[in-house]
Amino acid sequence: MKSPKELTNLEIKQIIKDYVQAAKNAIEAGFDGVEFHAANGYLPNQFLAESSNQRTDEYGGNIENRSRFVLEVMKELINAIGGEKVGIKISPLHPYAGIVLDNPIGNFTYLINQLNKLDFAFVELMKRSPMFPLLDHYPKGDEIELFGKLSKNTLIANTAYTKISAEEELEKGIAKLISFGVSFLANPDLPKRFELNEDLNQPDKLTMFGGGEKGYIDYPFL
Repeated sequence: MKSPKELTNLEIKQIIKDYVQAAKNAIEAGFDGVEFHAANGYLPNQFLAESSNQRTDEYGGNIENRSRFVLEVMKELINAIGGEKVGIKISPLHPYAGIVLDNPIGNFTYLINQLNKLDFAFVELMKRSPMFPLLDHYPKGDEIELFGKLSKNTLIANTAYTKISAEEELEKGIAKLISFGVSFLANPDLPKRFELNEDLNQPDKLTMFGGGEKGYIDYPFL
C-alpha cells in the first residue's frame, strides 16, 4: 500500500482536466449530465477538511483555500458542458473515511455562497448517515435546515429517506427533490412501489460493492 502524498500543483491541474474530460465523455456517450461528487470522503471532500488537507499553499489552510479545488472544478465543468448539465453533491456533517472539519458551518456556508455565484443545475445535499455518530463539535440541527436554505440552486435531499420521510421533507419547501440510493438498488420499480404502497425488497448489503452482477440486477420487480 502506498503512503498518502501531497499532490503537486501540476497534478491538481491535471486532475481538474481529467474531471472535464470525464464530463465530456459522459455527454458524448448520451448522458443527460454529470454530478461532481464532492461528498463522502472522495478527493474533493478531502480538500475541504482539515483532517485530510494539510497543505500550506493556495489549496490549504483557510476556508477559502480549502474550497478552491471544488470551485475550480465546478467552473471548468460548467464551461465545458454547460451549467444546465452539471450538479454537485456535498455532505457537510458526514464523517465518512475520517473526514472532519473544524468548523463545518463556516466551511459550507462559504462554499455554498460561492456556488450560488455559478449557474448550474442542482446541489445534492447528503445528510449524515445514521450509521455514524454526530461529532461532538458538530451542530445538532438538521442539515437541510442548516445548509439547504443557503443554496440558491435547486436542492436535492439525500440519505436514508423513506416514502413518508421524503414527502415530509418536500413539504418543508427547502428541498425540491429527494434522491434514493440503496432502496432504489433493491427496488428497480421503486416509484411504482411508492405509488401502490407496496412492500419494498430489503437490500442485501453483503453483495454491495462486490464487483459482480449479484445484488445489482437481480432484485425482483412487482
